[in-house]
Amino acid sequence: MKKIKVLLIGFILMIILTGCSFEGLNISDYEYHPKQKSLIYSSDQQLIGEVYNENRTYTELDKIPKDLQKAIIAVEDSRFYSHHGFDPIRIVKSALVNLKEGELEQGGSTITQQVAKNLFLTHEKTFSRKIKEIIYAIQLEHKYSKHKILEIYLNEIYLGQNTYGVQEASRKYFHKNVWELSLGESALIAGLPQAPSAYDPTKHFDRAKNRQEIVLDRMVATGNITPEQANKAKQEKIIIADGVDHQITEKYPEENQHFVRQVVNQLTNYIADNMENQEELSKEELKKRAEYQLQTGGYKIYTTLDTSIQEQAIDAIRNGIVSNGLGESANGALVSIEPSTGKVVAYYGGKTDIDMGKQPRQPGSTIKPLYYAGAMNEQLMDSNTLILDEPTEFPGGYKPKNYGGKYMGYATTREALVHSLNNASVKVMQSLGIKNTMEYLKEYGIDTLTKEDYHLATALGGMSKGITPLDMANAYSIFANDGVYKEAYFIEKVEDMRGNIVYSKKEQQLNTRQVLSENTAKEIQDILTDVVNRGMGKSARLSYYTAGKTGTSNDNKDLWFVGFVKPLATSVWLGNEKNFSLQGGSGISARIYQNYMSNVIKKGLISTNDLEKVTTYDDTIKISILLPDKNINQMEEITEEDITDIVIPAGEISYFKDQIVEKVEIDKKTGKKFVEDHCPEENKEIKIYPEGQSPKEECDDPHIFDKFKNLAPWHNQEKSQGKDKISA
Repeated sequence: MKKIKVLLIGFILMIILTGCSFEGLNISDYEYHPKQKSLIYSSDQQLIGEVYNENRTYTELDKIPKDLQKAIIAVEDSRFYSHHGFDPIRIVKSALVNLKEGELEQGGSTITQQVAKNLFLTHEKTFSRKIKEIIYAIQLEHKYSKHKILEIYLNEIYLGQNTYGVQEASRKYFHKNVWELSLGESALIAGLPQAPSAYDPTKHFDRAKNRQEIVLDRMVATGNITPEQANKAKQEKIIIADGVDHQITEKYPEENQHFVRQVVNQLTNYIADNMENQEELSKEELKKRAEYQLQTGGYKIYTTLDTSIQEQAIDAIRNGIVSNGLGESANGALVSIEPSTGKVVAYYGGKTDIDMGKQPRQPGSTIKPLYYAGAMNEQLMDSNTLILDEPTEFPGGYKPKNYGGKYMGYATTREALVHSLNNASVKVMQSLGIKNTMEYLKEYGIDTLTKEDYHLATALGGMSKGITPLDMANAYSIFANDGVYKEAYFIEKVEDMRGNIVYSKKEQQLNTRQVLSENTAKEIQDILTDVVNRGMGKSARLSYYTAGKTGTSNDNKDLWFVGFVKPLATSVWLGNEKNFSLQGGSGISARIYQNYMSNVIKKGLISTNDLEKVTTYDDTIKISILLPDKNINQMEEITEEDITDIVIPAGEISYFKDQIVEKVEIDKKTGKKFVEDHCPEENKEIKIYPEGQSPKEECDDPHIFDKFKNLAPWHNQEKSQGKDKISA
């Protein structure tokens, strides 16, 4: 006992003598702010991700069970309510052990000292750090109540499995909130601080159970519970939760990881860009500080993602890859944007860590509508303008080929896009001009262009980098939104711990601009509806009219479909990060879109008020017209070389009324309309007339009489006699 008293007096004198020598230990101006993880929510208020340095959810002491509070005090600091920051008796006992061992083995730290260490110090085992810890603890006791110190401790303490604080530990090990814990469960958590890894109940349950019983015995010894309560708690069946707690998700859940990272990167860059930089830190250092602020600031981040639509997107991609036998190497991305706002409501970047939603890929023919719309917007053509689709050599020796080597001759702009005619499409881009085409692509929000893209091969998707699925969905949104570009965005608002809005669409400075006239947007939408109805995109057909375009890069390395209805524009991409070829064509992507959108509509996830039910997929007719360079007023006669057959929607026939011709059988002797069985067969001739200008009068009576005369018996008899005479 005398030895203990001497050590105690010596230790107190050491604190008094050395306390003044530690400068900068005054915390009178310090205010505690818990390091809280930031939470990311979907538009339908689902928790979709967390950002943290220490996985913590701060919980007020009043919500923490008394049993858990008592258990912690019993096992960690039984004299917590009687000491003033440090416990001399406990320190001396620890000192005796340390002297015996010859090194600092036991710390004898009170709860207040542990709080001081967690807030202000490192975890190094030195006597100087221990003195600082005591000095800080004394100051904390002057600054805060016991109630507050215990609350801080229960929220700051590390409890294993990357969890900090009793609420996260409760969720991790029991999938319960802390206020729902039983006495037995509370005692098990109270036993973890001493050695969180060694007592981890998911790996070492027997150790954790033994430690729990020690805690319960300590609670009996300190008078917090009765022996009967302790025995009952020891007999309680403790069930440790398996797997992931779906209410409090992992840091980056697989299905939302790329969306969450987009959000985190955007906010990190914003915080870094707006930080004061008096220390002249590098961009990398500023970004690290911004990341830490986001990880510990307890922000609530509200995003645009709709988890119900996201679920359909993920299922459509995964099931589509499997059902079409694309193999393990295949990957896919799907992005859906609300055209009227720019909200990204679904975003799946694929099955790997690489976010394919933001990776530029060769767009194939999905780029065609973008410059077709540009040419129409410049009034260089409309949907009925004729283009000659034939093998062509363009400047620089560029010789594109149509798919399958087939050419249509003259076709309307509509049919050239419906059937994705390569040569005709290059002519459309040529008419718009390479430079103007690039300017339009920029207006669509595409920022992956390079100087190497300034050539006609871009018309068929031959680009240096390509276009991302996100940008492609955003570009097609313009067609669905009356020609107006709304920049895609992920974040609605961010609130700090006090509920103040610190980031919103205003800070994002989102771009809105009129890229196409409303008429052009409607016209290209009508053409792209035909692409799905009767063209290359048939596999994307829905019960409502939908518009879209397929696209395939060389060797089937990229399979695309980009489609839209009024409330939703979607890009579907299939491929591989290593550019392996896939077995199959872009029809697979179109089928994925069809499956995805059918479920979205069936489940009522978007409004169908602005959608039109399909009544017919094909309302086209074939007509014959004069070639564009022919003038009927300067022609004496129309020949086969002067006309061409084209396919048009029936409703567009009035556009060609002055060019339509008709082929008519006439009687060449009289110039009258030939009527079968009424005119001599040898007089039949096909002539071409402008529509409505062919002969109306039919063969006249003499011709009919001649027909009958040939059938008369005496006529045949005369012919027979004539033959006999000749024979003779």
